[in-house]
Amino acid sequence: MTLAPAKFLTTRQLARLWHVSEATIKRWADTGQLSSGRTVGGHRRFPVADVMRFQTERGLGAPVGAATQAEAAGAALFDTSQTDQQFFAAITDGHAAEAAALLLEAHMTGAPLEHIFDEVVTASMRRVGDRWESDEMSVAEEHLATSTAAHAVESLAGSVRRAGAHAPRAVCCAAEDELHTLPVLCAQALLGGAGWEARNLGGHTPFFALAEYVSKQRPALVCVSSTMQRELEHNARDYTQFEAAARARGTRVVLGGEGFRGESVRRKFPADLHAESFRDLAEFLRSLD
Repeated sequence: MTLAPAKFLTTRQLARLWHVSEATIKRWADTGQLSSGRTVGGHRRFPVADVMRFQTERGLGAPVGAATQAEAAGAALFDTSQTDQQFFAAITDGHAAEAAALLLEAHMTGAPLEHIFDEVVTASMRRVGDRWESDEMSVAEEHLATSTAAHAVESLAGSVRRAGAHAPRAVCCAAEDELHTLPVLCAQALLGGAGWEARNLGGHTPFFALAEYVSKQRPALVCVSSTMQRELEHNARDYTQFEAAARARGTRVVLGGEGFRGESVRRKFPADLHAESFRDLAEFLRSLD
């Protein structure tokens, strides 16, 4: 059964979240600064997506890029199992708006982005993959779930992006022959939420092409995802060219996914970080502050 996500927040919830009075929330609503509607009983309700945009514009909520007490409390209160169940139901049914609302709601209640990506998005997509492998889900159904999850992550990314005029630049992509771009979207969203200007080159990006991009654009950070190395030796040779270009320009390199797992593989693909999770990436970003 699909569980209905909370797409709206109450006046009291916002007051607690932002540490202001309920009167302040009502004043923002009355003056049109914060979008709201009313229930049949006359109670105010605030759409999660509009609340996220308002929070970003006003700099409300917990600071981004640091492990604050608010984030720790949010992670502790975050019901991973229930949200994972709801998100999985939403993406398999193709309900992008519901899936996006779940991720936005989780972040609004204090769950860090990396927590959401590791324990909801990644966990749900692992269940999708397991069902596809056991023939419980068709290729078309797997594509629908993946596409719906991608739309939800993009919606979240647009609400949490905090890059300023002088933000450090990063680029995210999937390696050659890699067409799964959802991890790339998650990495881009995590970077944007941490104040980076993150660009997405998409899937199937050869390392020689990435070397050219780094030489011309000089990003401070490159994140590459891979679920499988079909041409390991070929990719390793091209990676040498990319690594040289990155080192020459002081570009940090983060590699993630099953395609870069294992010591023998990682020796062929040296990097500043071989991320096992999005939490690893978040901690690495904090270490660069």
